Amino acid sequence: MGRVKEETIKGLFVRVFNRLYTDRAKLLGKYKAKLERDKFTEIDQERIVKLDEDIEILIQQERALYFINSDHKHFQTEHDEMVGKLTKLQAERAEWIAELAKQDNRIARTLELDAIIEAQGGTIAEFREDLYSSIIEKIVVKERTSLIFYLKNGLAFEEQYSLQRGHDIL
Repeated sequence: MGRVKEETIKGLFVRVFNRLYTDRAKLLGKYKAKLERDKFTEIDQERIVKLDEDIEILIQQERALYFINSDHKHFQTEHDEMVGKLTKLQAERAEWIAELAKQDNRIARTLELDAIIEAQGGTIAEFREDLYSSIIEKIVVKERTSLIFYLKNGLAFEEQYSLQRGHDIL
C-alpha cells in the first residue's frame, strides 16, 4: 500500500470539517442522543445496587467464615470460593462504572466539539492545524483510497478519494 500524501489528509480533513459544520445539528445531535440513551438507565442503576448488595453479603459471609475456623480445610475451601466470587463481583461493578464514566466523557467531548465547530462561523476553505488538533483523535488508513477520521468524542467518518495517474483526487 502506498503512502497517503499529507495534502490528501489535509484536504479530507477540510471535507470532514465542512460536513460537520453543515450537518452538525443532525450528526452531533443524533450521536449525543444515542449516548444519552445508552448512558445511565434505571436498569444500570438497579444492577449496580444489586452488585453492591451481593458484595456486602459476601464480605459479611467471608468474615464470619474466616472467624469460625480458619484452620479447618473445608472452611478454607469455602472461604477461598467466596473470595473468588467477591473478586469477580467487584471487577464486574468496576467495569460497569468505568463504562458509564466513558459515556459521560464522550457526551462532554461532543458538547465541546459542537462549541468548537460553532465558533468557526462557517465552513473552511483550507486546512487549519489548530482546528485539526482540537477535533481529530486519530486517522486510520483503511485502504489506499479510504481513511477513517476518529473525532475526539468517539464519532468516526470514513472518507474516500480516488487515484488518477499518481495524483489523489478528492
